[in-house]
Amino acid sequence: MKRTIWIFLLAAFACIPMWSMEFVLAAQSSNFAFNASGEFTPEKIKTGSSFQITDRIQSNLDGKIVFDSDPVCGNLLSARASYKTSYLEISAGPAFGILNSGSDTSDIAFLVQPGLGIGFSIIAPGILVATADTDFALPPPSQNSGQVYLQKSTISVGFYLPNILCSAAVSQRTNSATGTDNTIKSLTDYGFYTEAFKKGSAFRVGIDFVYRVCDYYATAGSDANRKIGNLVLGGAVTWVPKDDLNFFIDGNGALYSFSLDESVPDLDKFMFDLKMGVKIKTGGKNLR
Repeated sequence: MKRTIWIFLLAAFACIPMWSMEFVLAAQSSNFAFNASGEFTPEKIKTGSSFQITDRIQSNLDGKIVFDSDPVCGNLLSARASYKTSYLEISAGPAFGILNSGSDTSDIAFLVQPGLGIGFSIIAPGILVATADTDFALPPPSQNSGQVYLQKSTISVGFYLPNILCSAAVSQRTNSATGTDNTIKSLTDYGFYTEAFKKGSAFRVGIDFVYRVCDYYATAGSDANRKIGNLVLGGAVTWVPKDDLNFFIDGNGALYSFSLDESVPDLDKFMFDLKMGVKIKTGGKNLR
C-alpha cells in the first residue's frame, strides 16, 4: 500500500516545475501507540515518511502541499494557502485521508477521504508567536467497517530569548476506526520545546520536555480501554551547510512510562520516535 502511495505522489510531483520552491523529505519511525485490538506492542516498530513542497504564489501568499505517512496514525495529504502579514498568518485548504483502513484484511482501504485543514498564527516579531492548527478527514454519509479517520491538532505559544526559541505546546494525533466496535487511538503531547541557534553557526540544537498520554478508547466502561502516561525527553539537531540545504534529525524517548487506569504490560520497554530528513530550496527565493 505504501508503495502505491509513493508511486502516485512521485508521478504527481514530477509534473510540477522545480524552480523557486522548498522541498522537505523525511523518514520516520515510532513504537508508541496501541494496535487495533488495544494491545500495547512496543516491540513492533512502525515506519513512515513525509514529503512537503512550498512555493511563493504572491508576496504575502504561499502555497504548500504535504503528504505525511504517520507511523502511528496513518496517511494524510493536505494542501494549504497561507496569507501572511507582519503580525498575522492565516491558512486553509483541503486535507485527505489516503488509503487508510483498519487492521482486518477484509477492511476496505478507501482511496480518498475528504477533509479540511485550517490554522492561524499571531506574530510579534522577535518576541512572541502563538499558533493554532488542525488537519482532519471527514466521515462520508455512509460508513463501512474498517474506515479510519485522522485528525492532527496543535496549539502553541513561543517566545524568544537571546539565541533561543522556547515554546509551550499541546498537540494531538487521533485515529478513529469504524466497525462492530468503534475505537479511538490518540497520542496527546504536553510539551516545552527549545531550539538554540547562533548567528554564523551551521548548527541548531533543540531539547524537548514532554508529557505524553497514549489512549485507546472502545466504549465507556469497556475493559479494553487503555491509557498510558509517558515522561519523554527529546532532542533535535539541524545542520545547515548552505543557505539552500539543511539536514535534520529529530527524536525522543520515554524516560518513564506508567499506566493511568488498567494495568498495561510491556511498559518497561524503551519507546521512541525518530525522524530524519533533508530540506532543499531552489531558485534562491526565501520562503518564510
